[in-house]
Amino acid sequence: MAPILAKHNPIAMIKTGRAGGFFRLASLAFCFAMSLSLPGLSQTPASQNPYQPLPQDTGVLGLKQELLRLQTTARLMQVVAHPDDEDGGMLTLESRGHGVATLLLTLTHGEGGQNKLGSNLFDELGVLRTLELTASDRYYGVEQRFSHVADFGYSKNPEETFEKWHGHDVALGDIVRVIRTFRPDVLTTRFSGTERDGHGHHQASAILTKEAFRAAADSKRFPEQIAAGLPPWQPKKLYIGNVCGFGAMTCPAENYTVKLNTGVVNPVLGVSYVQFAMEGLRHQLSQGAGGWSVEPGDRFTYYKLVDSVLPLTTDKDGHEKDFFDGLDTSLPGLASRLGDEEKKVPQLRAGLVEIAGQLKQAAQLGTDPNDTVRPLLAALDSLGHFVGQNNDLSASARQDLVARLQEKEEHIQAALNLALNASMEATAIIPSDIPNQQNSLAISPGQKFDVHAKFHNGSKHPLSIKDIILDGITPAAVKEPDRVLQPGSDYETNFQVQLPSNFPVTRPAVHRNDPERDSVYVVDEPQYATLPFPPPPFRVIAHYDVPDLASPTHR
Repeated sequence: MAPILAKHNPIAMIKTGRAGGFFRLASLAFCFAMSLSLPGLSQTPASQNPYQPLPQDTGVLGLKQELLRLQTTARLMQVVAHPDDEDGGMLTLESRGHGVATLLLTLTHGEGGQNKLGSNLFDELGVLRTLELTASDRYYGVEQRFSHVADFGYSKNPEETFEKWHGHDVALGDIVRVIRTFRPDVLTTRFSGTERDGHGHHQASAILTKEAFRAAADSKRFPEQIAAGLPPWQPKKLYIGNVCGFGAMTCPAENYTVKLNTGVVNPVLGVSYVQFAMEGLRHQLSQGAGGWSVEPGDRFTYYKLVDSVLPLTTDKDGHEKDFFDGLDTSLPGLASRLGDEEKKVPQLRAGLVEIAGQLKQAAQLGTDPNDTVRPLLAALDSLGHFVGQNNDLSASARQDLVARLQEKEEHIQAALNLALNASMEATAIIPSDIPNQQNSLAISPGQKFDVHAKFHNGSKHPLSIKDIILDGITPAAVKEPDRVLQPGSDYETNFQVQLPSNFPVTRPAVHRNDPERDSVYVVDEPQYATLPFPPPPFRVIAHYDVPDLASPTHR
């Protein structure tokens, strides 16, 4: 396969785009990535412009979502066995309702199931279901990861599953890796790890997650990850699902710790959390989900706390109101997490309190996007001033703190982009000598193509464009217009690209030599092994600032 680009596909915003280190200037960054499509699958809904944001993630609605995420540092991870196993209602409630950073780890790609769309089976079906699941994830508001074990069809029990998966350490190592990378506060399973789950894969996913809860914090487990720079991480609480049966509206009190109502309507979404999740699940067409629906009304999901490193967090009846009971998920709470090391960064807590106040002010002004710009810029500025004071922390404490602050910085940038109504499109232009096949194209090494980039200033302020970069080629192509773009106006530019003769092909990071017999994938690119697909080969980045709002010291 050659590198694949979507035909005339607008490139939508991804919440990264850092230029290295923490911003010391009142400047922001856009990062866009060319979407990928796969031959033969380009007509499936999940593969059509998968980076295009949902309406709920744009404009005022999108700004409200970003401002909500900025109010908390909470992180939750759920582990399931197959695509469509996920508790979409719960994930959507936590991510879009509470602003929690949420990750879904799906052990297999669903390649051993049936295909209700066509004849593609095994690894082709796995690619299709991966595309479908990532389309669903956009509604849930979650990050997606996978392990490199395969769905080999129905399994009678977990023992058979572990035998097929070359023992339980293969999948366990992937779960531990994702925990150490994502650093969740709360770990959940969709299943219970008992015969009640039925399918052996379901049982295995919960059994492995229970073990991973403690293993991720043990430096003796999977030491190769530690040697590669991935420090141990201890989630604080572990919950199992399927404690009352799926879809149960009632549950014995002793069976659960947390009871969540996903049938509550969210005004930003316009429907309940579980209904919005169902809109996402309907993208999993190969599973027959296209016609599924959920009626309005209460819809409960139940989880039981089975392990914790915290003091008692339940009431006299053994219940909690939320997964994060007993955890300080406020921004100043990051200082408390340092324990005795907090004294090494004496200005940290005061700085975090200041930023939290600025972010709270932005959230209170969120009805008018323009009103949020000043407090958001102030928060970004404050973050840059004190973040360098953590050099005396231990490596593990510093790594976690910096990762959390970087995440907040990226969300502030995303919120500012929305508040300023600044947008950019980048379009790959099909060369006339390349045939159009199913509205997609493949560019081969040595061929040429153009990228058209258009930056729009939809704000009330002049924006100063510093540069627009096409990243993915060496050296990166840079345009430096150094111009002030007035409100309502556009800046457009073109990049001419010729792929080097040795440009790598786009393909999954794992493969199976014999899909009908192999139940574990061979990992070709370890750095991408848990991602749905390797990152897109190109991205367009624009750096700009707001001259009339930046203080003189930041010009």
